[in-house]
Amino acid sequence: MKRLESKVALIPGTARGRGTAAAPRFAAEGALVVGGDLLHEEAVETQRLIAREGGTALTPGPLDITDGDAVRTWVEEAADAFDGVDIVCADAGAVRFGPVDSRPHDDSAFILRAGLDSVRLTVRAA
Repeated sequence: MKRLESKVALIPGTARGRGTAAAPRFAAEGALVVGGDLLHEEAVETQRLIAREGGTALTPGPLDITDGDAVRTWVEEAADAFDGVDIVCADAGAVRFGPVDSRPHDDSAFILRAGLDSVRLTVRAA
């Protein structure tokens, strides 16, 4: 038996970065991965990768991890569909690159929301 057999794992940010690395590992240990990302098509590609490797993953739709209502809906739908959630891997984040002297304040605010609020919103909803 695998360590995470029959566990439901929420992993936001499955389009790139840490989420893309974490999702296949959780699935390889037997977890049913419920992923999501604003970059929906890339998150679906992670879902396909997991399926090709014999795991199970779902990516219900685009997920804005800075939107409390969207995160709450994502968590509730996963919990309702699978009778609960066992694992929350709340490590999603985002960056916007560019010269500091010309980057708009909105970019910095977005990076902070994506890195900090996303964790709080996901854990709180779960």
